[in-house]
Amino acid sequence: FFYLHFMIEKTKKEKPLKKKNAIVKPATFKLQLSVALAEIESEVLRAKKLFPVNFHNQHEAYAVILEEVDELWDEIKKNQKNYDLLAQRKEATQAAAMLVRLMAELL
Repeated sequence: FFYLHFMIEKTKKEKPLKKKNAIVKPATFKLQLSVALAEIESEVLRAKKLFPVNFHNQHEAYAVILEEVDELWDEIKKNQKNYDLLAQRKEATQAAAMLVRLMAELL
C-alpha cells in the first residue's frame, strides 16, 4: 500500500498525455486505481466483519448504498470553496465498497 503511494508520487513527474478535455498520466492513474481498489477491498472486508450477514434482499442493499452515496453528497456540498477531499474519499470508498459487496453477494 505504501509502495503504491510512493510510486504515484514518483510517476507524477512523467510527461502527461493530452486528451480531449483532460490531461492524463496513464502510469499514475493505474497506480491511483490500484490504491483505490485496495482501499475498497479493505472496506468491504471491514464492513463484512462488522455485519457478517448478507443483505436480506436487494432493497436493503439499495438502501445501504443510497445512504453511503447521500453521505458522500453531504461531504461534497459542505464547503465548495474548501473541500475536505479526505472525507470525500472516505465516503466514496464506503459507497463503492457497498456496491462491490452487493456484486459479490449476487454471485
